[in-house]
Amino acid sequence: MLGAMQARFLIALALGASAACSYFQDTAQEEAIIVRPGNFKKGSGVITAVSVLTNANKDKATPSASGRQPDPNLYRVELQMDVGGFQAVDIDNGTFMAGEAVELTNDGRVVRVTGTSVNRAVR
Repeated sequence: MLGAMQARFLIALALGASAACSYFQDTAQEEAIIVRPGNFKKGSGVITAVSVLTNANKDKATPSASGRQPDPNLYRVELQMDVGGFQAVDIDNGTFMAGEAVELTNDGRVVRVTGTSVNRAVR
């Protein structure tokens, strides 16, 4: 059995690691736009895979509000939905990773669910 101090240390370490992995300086990294919305189902799910669609971003010539050149790639995110089923959507943000919990919204956004409360608490 772990002692009380060891258990507290492991809990603090786990909380610190999850906060470190989910903090974003740029709030634009918390969500992405579904580029080809088509027929996607809104709801929550878990990302199972992310693929790069090289040079597929048609809006790559327009600089963003921050002055940075936009990403020339798009990203195909494959999701296992919580209500059942599987779907894939193409997004404009390459910071999403397999294993993250996300929400697909009515207005065509993919929003991180994992650690969003930590991100807001740090601000």
